[in-house]
Amino acid sequence: MNSQTSTDLPAIRKSNDTFATFNQIQDMIRERAFRIFNDRNFNEGDALSDWLNAESEVLSDIDLKLGEDPCSVVIDGSVKGFLPDEIEVRVKDGVFEVAGIHTEESSSKEGEVTKAALKQMSFFRSFKLPDSLNTDKMEVNLDCGRFTAKIPKVSH
Repeated sequence: MNSQTSTDLPAIRKSNDTFATFNQIQDMIRERAFRIFNDRNFNEGDALSDWLNAESEVLSDIDLKLGEDPCSVVIDGSVKGFLPDEIEVRVKDGVFEVAGIHTEESSSKEGEVTKAALKQMSFFRSFKLPDSLNTDKMEVNLDCGRFTAKIPKVSH
């Protein structure tokens, strides 16, 4: 396996209209919530609990924080395990949204039996942004599992 330098990796996708990653995550949560609903006794639980349980199973816990310096707003944190092309970012109606889906497939052979496994991690976070930001000049970076989005403030 050859090693990739950061210049070999594709850029994080910035999206304004469609947010395919978020839609895919919502579909996974919806499908899992439906399975939870079907598997439980109809007299126990409720739809909201089913949805929240599905979210906790589908979404990975990530640590992103919103910060500010005199010139910009910065969102940064660890998204270890995700590649740049697995992350989608958008700013819409004053809200910064970031989502990612990472899938790993593995297989092993024990005698005559081949075992296959699929591991999937996903996340979604959103932050309400302060006014007076120049989102067109937003810079997004992923380096060694560290996500950073820097959005400059509009000069007064």
